[in-house]
Amino acid sequence: MRKLPTRQVHLDFHTSPFIPDVGKQFDKKQFQQALIEGDLNSITVFAKCHHGYCYFPTKVGQQHPTMEPGFDLTGAMVDAAHEIGVDAPIYITAGWSVKDATKHPEWCMCNKDGSKRTNNFDPNALPTDPRPMCSWDHLCLTGDYAREIYALTREICDRYEKVDGLFYDIVYLKDTCYCPSCVSGMKAAGLDPDNIEDARSWYRKAHLEFMENCTKILHEKHPDATIFFNSGGADIYRPEYHAGQTHFEMEDLPTTWGGYNKMPPRASVMSRYGKDYLGMTGKFHTSWGEFGGYKNPDALKYEVIMMAMFGAKCSVGDQMPPSGKMDMETYKLIGKAYRALERIEPWTYPAAPTAEVGVYLSGNEDSDQGLHSMLLESHIDFEIVMPGDDLSIYKALILPDCVTLSDTEAQRIAHFAAQNKAVLFTGTSAVKDGAFQLDCGAEYLGAANYRQDYFCPSEALSLPFGNAPFLCYQAASRVSPKDGHILAEIYEPWFDRTYEKYCSHQNTPYRDTPAAHPAAIRKHKVVYLAHPLCAMYSIDGAQLFREALIAALKTVYTPNYAVALPSAGRTRLTYQAAENRYVFHAAYASPIQRGRTQVIEDIVPLYQVPVTIHLDKPVKCVRLVPDGSELPFTYENSLLSFVIPCVNLHQAVEIDL
Repeated sequence: MRKLPTRQVHLDFHTSPFIPDVGKQFDKKQFQQALIEGDLNSITVFAKCHHGYCYFPTKVGQQHPTMEPGFDLTGAMVDAAHEIGVDAPIYITAGWSVKDATKHPEWCMCNKDGSKRTNNFDPNALPTDPRPMCSWDHLCLTGDYAREIYALTREICDRYEKVDGLFYDIVYLKDTCYCPSCVSGMKAAGLDPDNIEDARSWYRKAHLEFMENCTKILHEKHPDATIFFNSGGADIYRPEYHAGQTHFEMEDLPTTWGGYNKMPPRASVMSRYGKDYLGMTGKFHTSWGEFGGYKNPDALKYEVIMMAMFGAKCSVGDQMPPSGKMDMETYKLIGKAYRALERIEPWTYPAAPTAEVGVYLSGNEDSDQGLHSMLLESHIDFEIVMPGDDLSIYKALILPDCVTLSDTEAQRIAHFAAQNKAVLFTGTSAVKDGAFQLDCGAEYLGAANYRQDYFCPSEALSLPFGNAPFLCYQAASRVSPKDGHILAEIYEPWFDRTYEKYCSHQNTPYRDTPAAHPAAIRKHKVVYLAHPLCAMYSIDGAQLFREALIAALKTVYTPNYAVALPSAGRTRLTYQAAENRYVFHAAYASPIQRGRTQVIEDIVPLYQVPVTIHLDKPVKCVRLVPDGSELPFTYENSLLSFVIPCVNLHQAVEIDL
C-alpha cells in the first residue's frame, strides 16, 4: 500500500455551471510552481464535484458545461504533479451532487415521512432568495445511484495509468435512510423499516457494501492505491466504518467547527489501527468554499505542527478558482507552514506515544471534549481506550460523565484498580441498574434533588480560588458514603428557580450546611466525582471545573512530566525506538473568538520554560530540535530537568538515552 505523504493539499473545485470558461487558464507550469511553492508531496485533485459535473471527458457522467469539450483537467493535474514527484489522489463526490439529485430525485435520501433529506436547504425558497452556506440535497449510496458511482470509479481507474488513491466525499450522512431503494432493500432482507434498529442495521450494511465495491474496483488495476471515505470515515464514534479505510483523513477546520482541541483525541483513536492517518485543516479564514479567505500564516504553521506532534500527516484544504489558475498567495501561505514542518519531520514520523493516562469515550461529545480539553490544558498526555484494550500500559484511567460499561469491562477496570493504579470517574459513569460497578467507597443513590448545586472542595483538593462552594450548572448524582474519604461536599440550593420561587437574577443561593451526599469521594486510588464536570467544562468553561477534576486526579496519580506553560500551551512526549530517544514538544498559541471564527494571530514567545520528566532510563544528551544546540540538564532519581530557552510557537527537544 502507498505510504501517506506528509505535506498535502486537498484541492476542492465545486464550480457552478453559470461561470464561463471553467479551467481555461490552467497551465501546467503554473500548477507545478504552486506545488513547489507550497512544499507539497501530495495534492488531492478533483474528478467530480458537488454541482455534479466531471472535469474530464466522461461517458458515465457529464463534463462541466463551460469547459472546453474534451479537455481533461483531472488528468492534466495528475500528470503535472507526477512529473515533479508529487502524488495526486483523485476526489469523487458521493453524497452531494446537484445534477444527479435534480435529474433523479428518486436517488435522494429520504426521511421516514418520505420527505427529501437536505442540508441547509429550504424547499419553499424562491429562486431569487439568498442560498445558505453549504446547502445541498443528500443522495443515497444504494441502488442505481451507487451503480452510477461504481461506473464512474471504473472509468477513472481505466482512464489513468497511475491512480495514487481515491477520496470519496460525503459518504456517511446520518444513520438511516427511507428512500425507495432503502425501503425495498430492507424488506427484501427481511428487515422492518419501521424498526429503528433494523433501519440502522440496513444503513450500515449498505454503506459497508458501497465501500467494499469501490475498493474492489480501484484495486483491480491499482492495487497499491489508497482509498478513503470521508464525512464519517474518521469519526471516533463510528468505528464500524474504520476497517474499510486504507488510511484516515481527520477533517477538522479548527477555526469554525473543529476547535483546536478536537484533533489530538481523534489522532489517538486513528493511531490504534496501525494505519497512516492525517489531519486536515484549511487555508481559509472560515471554512470550505471560501474564495479570497486567508488564514494567518502563524495559525496555519501552528495547526500543521500540532498534527505532527500527535503523529498525523498533514493536509491543508484549498479551492481552485474556476479559471483553473492556482492562487499563488495560498501556496506561499502553505509553504511557510510546510517548510517549518519539514524541518522537524525526522523527530515526528514515526514516534510512539508515552501517555500513562487512558481515557474512555462516553459517546457524549460534550463530556468527551470537555475531558480532553481539561487534560490538554493541564499538559497531561492521554490516549483513548476502547473496551478490551490492554490496560497494563497505563497508570490511570478516566471515565467522563456517562461511560456505559459491560460487566466484563467493569471487572477489567476493577482488576486494574486492584493493582494499585488510579481510576477516576464522574457523573453516571460505571453505573448499572442503579448501582456502582466500581468500588469508590460510596453507594449510588440516584439523580439530584435540584437542577443546580454547589461544589465545595476540601483542603485535599487545594483549588486556586480557595475552598468556597462554587456553582455547578448541572447538579450531581447523589451518593451515600461508606468507607471512602470525602474530597468535596455538595451544598444544595434552597429551592430550584421557578416563576413561583426565585431569588435575584439567576440561581438560588446555597444552604448553610452541606448535603448528606458528597461531591467527591476516594477509596484507595479510585476517585468518584458526582457532577458531570466534563460536560459542564465543555459547555460552560469555568476554570474551577477543570481545576477540581485535575486536583482530584493528582491525589491518586502524578503526571509523568510537568512544564511551566499556560493552559493554551500544548505538550507531547514521544519515543523513537530506532533512534533511542524521546522527543518533548512544547507549543504555545492562544486562539481567541473573533466573530464567528477562532483566530490565532499574536504569537507570544515564552522564555526560560522549565520541564521535568520522569524517565526510567539514564539520559546522555538533551538538545534543541532542529538546530542541535545542547541544553544543560540534571538527571537524578529518574527525574530529568532542563529549561527550554524559548518557545516561539513551537519548540521540540531531543532527549538522547
